[in-house]
Amino acid sequence: MTEHPIISQIKAADEAIIAEDFDTLLDIYADDALLVVQPGMNAIGKAQIRQAFEKIAVYFQHGLQIKQAALEILETGDSALVLANTIISAPGIEPTTRQATYVFVKNSDDIWRCAIDNSYGHAILQNK
Repeated sequence: MTEHPIISQIKAADEAIIAEDFDTLLDIYADDALLVVQPGMNAIGKAQIRQAFEKIAVYFQHGLQIKQAALEILETGDSALVLANTIISAPGIEPTTRQATYVFVKNSDDIWRCAIDNSYGHAILQNK
Protein backbone atom coordinates (compact mmCIF):
# COMPACT_ATOMS: atom_id res chain seq x y z
CA MET A 1 0.00 0.00 0.00
CA THR A 2 1.40 3.39 -0.95
CA GLU A 3 1.66 6.25 1.48
CA HIS A 4 -0.86 9.07 1.12
CA PRO A 5 0.80 12.10 -0.54
CA ILE A 6 -0.18 14.30 2.41
CA ILE A 7 1.75 12.06 4.79
CA SER A 8 4.77 12.43 2.51
CA GLN A 9 4.33 16.22 2.56
CA ILE A 10 4.09 16.30 6.36
CA LYS A 11 7.21 14.13 6.73
CA ALA A 12 9.07 16.40 4.31
CA ALA A 13 7.91 19.47 6.26
CA ASP A 14 9.05 17.98 9.57
CA GLU A 15 12.46 17.14 8.09
CA ALA A 16 12.78 20.62 6.59
CA ILE A 17 11.89 22.28 9.92
CA ILE A 18 14.49 20.19 11.76
CA ALA A 19 17.13 20.96 9.09
CA GLU A 20 16.06 24.62 8.93
CA ASP A 21 15.68 24.18 5.17
CA PHE A 22 13.09 26.90 4.75
CA ASP A 23 13.09 26.84 0.93
CA THR A 24 11.98 23.21 0.92
CA LEU A 25 9.55 23.90 3.75
CA LEU A 26 7.87 26.80 1.97
CA ASP A 27 7.31 24.67 -1.14
CA ILE A 28 4.95 22.53 0.95
CA TYR A 29 2.71 25.52 1.75
CA ALA A 30 0.05 27.14 -0.45
CA ASP A 31 0.91 30.72 -1.44
CA ASP A 32 -1.75 32.16 0.88
CA ALA A 33 -1.26 29.66 3.71
CA LEU A 34 -1.86 30.47 7.36
CA LEU A 35 0.48 29.30 10.14
CA VAL A 36 -0.59 29.54 13.76
CA VAL A 37 2.67 30.76 15.31
CA GLN A 38 1.10 30.70 18.75
CA PRO A 39 -2.48 31.16 19.92
CA GLY A 40 -3.53 34.65 18.87
CA MET A 41 -0.62 35.12 16.45
CA ASN A 42 -0.75 33.97 12.82
CA ALA A 43 1.60 34.26 9.87
CA ILE A 44 -0.10 34.53 6.48
CA GLY A 45 1.65 33.93 3.18
CA LYS A 46 5.04 32.42 2.48
CA ALA A 47 7.09 35.52 3.40
CA GLN A 48 5.56 35.75 6.88
CA ILE A 49 5.74 31.98 7.35
CA ARG A 50 9.47 32.01 6.54
CA GLN A 51 10.07 34.82 9.03
CA ALA A 52 8.08 32.92 11.66
CA PHE A 53 10.06 29.71 11.19
CA GLU A 54 13.35 31.62 11.30
CA LYS A 55 12.30 33.10 14.67
CA ILE A 56 11.04 29.71 15.87
CA ALA A 57 14.44 28.18 15.07
CA VAL A 58 16.18 30.84 17.16
CA TYR A 59 13.67 30.45 20.01
CA PHE A 60 14.35 26.70 20.15
CA GLN A 61 18.13 27.28 19.94
CA HIS A 62 18.29 25.62 16.51
CA GLY A 63 17.39 22.28 18.06
CA LEU A 64 13.68 21.90 17.35
CA GLN A 65 12.62 18.30 16.78
CA ILE A 66 9.21 17.37 15.37
CA LYS A 67 7.62 14.01 14.70
CA GLN A 68 4.12 12.75 14.17
CA ALA A 69 2.92 10.06 16.58
CA ALA A 70 -0.39 9.54 14.77
CA LEU A 71 -2.16 11.00 11.74
CA GLU A 72 -5.73 10.79 10.46
CA ILE A 73 -6.63 12.26 7.07
CA LEU A 74 -10.23 13.23 6.33
CA GLU A 75 -10.36 13.90 2.60
CA THR A 76 -13.07 15.04 0.23
CA GLY A 77 -12.42 16.28 -3.28
CA ASP A 78 -9.49 18.69 -3.28
CA SER A 79 -9.57 19.36 0.48
CA ALA A 80 -8.29 17.41 3.45
CA LEU A 81 -8.33 17.90 7.19
CA VAL A 82 -5.42 16.26 8.97
CA LEU A 83 -5.60 15.46 12.67
CA ALA A 84 -2.25 14.69 14.24
CA ASN A 85 -0.53 13.94 17.49
CA THR A 86 2.60 16.00 16.95
CA ILE A 87 5.52 15.60 19.33
CA ILE A 88 7.70 18.69 19.72
CA SER A 89 10.98 18.78 21.63
CA ALA A 90 14.14 20.84 21.84
CA PRO A 91 17.24 21.04 24.03
CA GLY A 92 16.19 21.77 27.61
CA ILE A 93 12.49 21.37 26.82
CA GLU A 94 10.45 18.32 27.74
CA PRO A 95 8.78 16.66 24.74
CA THR A 96 5.22 17.91 24.33
CA THR A 97 2.44 16.26 22.35
CA ARG A 98 0.11 18.67 20.57
CA GLN A 99 -3.14 17.64 18.97
CA ALA A 100 -2.50 19.49 15.73
CA THR A 101 -4.88 20.26 12.88
CA TYR A 102 -3.79 20.91 9.32
CA VAL A 103 -5.77 21.70 6.20
CA PHE A 104 -4.37 20.66 2.84
CA VAL A 105 -5.66 21.57 -0.61
CA LYS A 106 -4.83 19.85 -3.89
CA ASN A 107 -3.79 22.21 -6.66
CA SER A 108 -4.43 21.84 -10.40
CA ASP A 109 -1.23 19.76 -10.71
CA ASP A 110 -2.60 17.27 -8.13
CA ILE A 111 -0.03 18.35 -5.52
CA TRP A 112 -1.24 18.69 -1.93
CA ARG A 113 -0.18 21.95 -0.25
CA CYS A 114 -0.72 22.98 3.35
CA ALA A 115 -3.23 25.83 3.53
CA ILE A 116 -3.63 25.97 7.33
CA ASP A 117 -0.96 24.81 9.78
CA ASN A 118 -2.25 24.79 13.35
CA SER A 119 0.08 22.74 15.52
CA TYR A 120 -1.86 23.92 18.58
CA GLY A 121 -5.17 22.38 17.48
CA HIS A 122 -8.05 23.16 19.83
CA ALA A 123 -5.64 24.66 22.37
CA ILE A 124 -6.08 27.99 20.54
CA LEU A 125 -9.56 28.10 22.11
CA GLN A 126 -8.21 28.24 25.66
CA ASN A 127 -8.87 31.50 27.47
CA LYS A 128 -11.59 32.50 25.01
